Amino acid sequence: MRRSSALKPIVKYVLYYGLALIWVVPIIWMAVTSVKPTPEVMSFTPHWIPSSLTLEHFWALLERRPFFLWLANSFQIALLATVITIVVTTFAAYSLARLKWRGRNAIFAMFLTAMFIPWEINSIPLFFIVKDMGLLNTFMSVALPLSALPVSLFLLRQFFINIPTDLEDAAKIDGCGHLRILWHIIIPVSLPAYGALAIFIFIFAWNEFFWSLVALQRSGVRTLPIGLKTLVAASDIQYDLMMAGSFMATLPALIIFLLLRRHVIAGISMAGVRR
Repeated sequence: MRRSSALKPIVKYVLYYGLALIWVVPIIWMAVTSVKPTPEVMSFTPHWIPSSLTLEHFWALLERRPFFLWLANSFQIALLATVITIVVTTFAAYSLARLKWRGRNAIFAMFLTAMFIPWEINSIPLFFIVKDMGLLNTFMSVALPLSALPVSLFLLRQFFINIPTDLEDAAKIDGCGHLRILWHIIIPVSLPAYGALAIFIFIFAWNEFFWSLVALQRSGVRTLPIGLKTLVAASDIQYDLMMAGSFMATLPALIIFLLLRRHVIAGISMAGVRR
């Protein structure tokens, strides 16, 4: 009995560190490959430790491709999607969590059902909607659909619904309306949830590829994932440039997550699950 209880923490940490290692190894391989000489990149035998370090792949990428343009486009779309999501989701989550109206639970159940629909299934009707609105090849064509993800509403609604009603009742006694309650009470208390939501949407929009490839067809509005795809030709794959570009594209999202990961964990854990 004592032996089994002593083994539980060991098994738990072995499992945790094993999963972390599986996640980290591809990133380490990408980073190492980006500074390898080209012969070692194309070598059949893998080289974990390069014979020499070089930055020629980074310089070649910056000279041959408009990398900074892709970077700026991705940043603008990710920032735009994050801001729109926070604004729209705030009012929708407050209505579903704090206001009582007929059909509220049915509407929320419909949003939950939409979470199980793959993102790619919506691409065909979404393309015609965006085209009719005249938004093709614009940043809004990507930012608006990303701001309507059901998981954003779910996260914020679950946090709002767990806020004690005493604060809201005291504000109503003082004569506050719903907008003042939302602005002065709900939003300040929910800052951890907003932090988690902002980081999630920003990283998701930063890495989004499929819908951006459909909606952004002009070269001047390409994002980082689409731009890196141009390094893959039918008969030639530029692995050295691809690894260098992937490493530079991963760094912003990775740094943001590592710096603000506590806000993500706090926001999700404090949301809980409540009907």
